[in-house]
Amino acid sequence: MKLLIVDDSLMDRRLLSKTLQKSGIQHEIVEAVDGQAALKVVSENYKDIKLIFLDWQMPNLNGIDFMKAIVNVPEVANIPIIMVSASGSDENKKLAYDTNPKLAGYLVKPFNPESLLNLIKPYI
Repeated sequence: MKLLIVDDSLMDRRLLSKTLQKSGIQHEIVEAVDGQAALKVVSENYKDIKLIFLDWQMPNLNGIDFMKAIVNVPEVANIPIIMVSASGSDENKKLAYDTNPKLAGYLVKPFNPESLLNLIKPYI
């Protein structure tokens, strides 16, 4: 099974990936630099992706628009998504959950490893 990290920041992708690996997560980690690239990864690997970590603010296709693109596609709509964003405002959280009522969680950067692990436990 695969975990998909979608973030335009190489540093943030590496930090999240290393945090998962140090926590003993054995799943393969795949990455995408924005929502557009993530759509391609999902379309090619949707049967194997167990969880998506999704940044909000990215060029080409942001996290909200990515969710809008997949939330009603039956083959991928049930892949759990955790929004990982620098913005923790109530307004942004509401918009994220309104866009994807099945959103598995909302993690604010910078996050601590324990918060991340608590969010992913039900899915890993």
